[in-house]
Amino acid sequence: MRRLLLIAFSTVLCLGMFVSAEAAGSPPVTFPTSPKGLKAPVTLPSALDATPKYVPQISCQPSTPPGIRKLRALVLETYQEGGAGNTARKCNEGTSEHADGRAWDWMVNVNDASEKKAAADFLAWLTANHGAKAKRLGIMYVIYNKKIWAVYRESDGWRESSGHTDHIHISFSWNGTRGNTSFWTGELQPTDYGPCIVFAGATAVIRSTPNTKPCPATTTPVRKHPNTLIQLGSKASTVVSAQAALKVKQTKVFDADTRVAIRAYQLAHDLPITGTLDDPTWASLFPSKATDDVTAGYTAEEAAAYGLEHYGDSTLREKSVGKATAFLQLALGLAPADRNGYFGAVTIDAVKKLQADAGLEQTGKVGKSEWQVLAGV
Repeated sequence: MRRLLLIAFSTVLCLGMFVSAEAAGSPPVTFPTSPKGLKAPVTLPSALDATPKYVPQISCQPSTPPGIRKLRALVLETYQEGGAGNTARKCNEGTSEHADGRAWDWMVNVNDASEKKAAADFLAWLTANHGAKAKRLGIMYVIYNKKIWAVYRESDGWRESSGHTDHIHISFSWNGTRGNTSFWTGELQPTDYGPCIVFAGATAVIRSTPNTKPCPATTTPVRKHPNTLIQLGSKASTVVSAQAALKVKQTKVFDADTRVAIRAYQLAHDLPITGTLDDPTWASLFPSKATDDVTAGYTAEEAAAYGLEHYGDSTLREKSVGKATAFLQLALGLAPADRNGYFGAVTIDAVKKLQADAGLEQTGKVGKSEWQVLAGV
């Protein structure tokens, strides 16, 4: 009886181990027991970086930032296999961290024995010990040979995916993208929350420096426009009208020159610098076609009186966004192209001029005193 119980227990234990292994998911290729890994350029701390959370594409800033450049160089030097592949891509190819500059494709074909071996070494090293190296590098997930592994779902192991038989796709957190992780710096770094979306429905503001504060809630645009959001690479029929308004060559394709022109236009007209044609930018380019304008029907004088009544006890300053800023811009007499509900350089200059004319301190900020001057009180 004791022997039968031991056999039964062993059977259940083995079955349980088998189920767990299956539940965790098998890797895309056979992993070596002692994989060849990457050597960190610094002494690593004992503590691990925080587990990267999944952060989808939110901006249009295709590039090859420092963290990706360094990892690409180290991988190619270490394994001497595969091609450099893609980093940045156009922004109209569906949601992809490539458009954020947060992804790299290492070209290692599963049908090439030496490349497959290099891929197996790297992936085994990266995912071992519950993804310790992925955390140190700020890697969110990898895809290879129709399988995906994510550090934020590490207990799920390798899950079914599609494609990616000729390359490993690697997606990074913002810390990993910028190279601000313990693997490169030898220290744990604050979380980089990345660029923030200002207006709902738009892409995030382009930025190249870390953002260590969580993004505020998005704001409803103060004006909308019938045209839809379009980004780098688009061939939408509306591209040519934007190019005409921006005074760039009408190629009918949202190309790099158009993106440069849009960024310059946004900077000059108090718009979040997204590099995309979003609602606020369309409404600024073509104010007569704007819809849902929160200041519609108000004169500058009425806007000043409204602002004093509703916003007199608050302070508006650089990067203030929303209805209050839109009423301020109308009250200041800004051109329709500049009344976008975003407190930028044009608004700051107008406020400082108002303060100078009224004998107020030129802070560029707006409180009750400025509203009173605008309202003639």
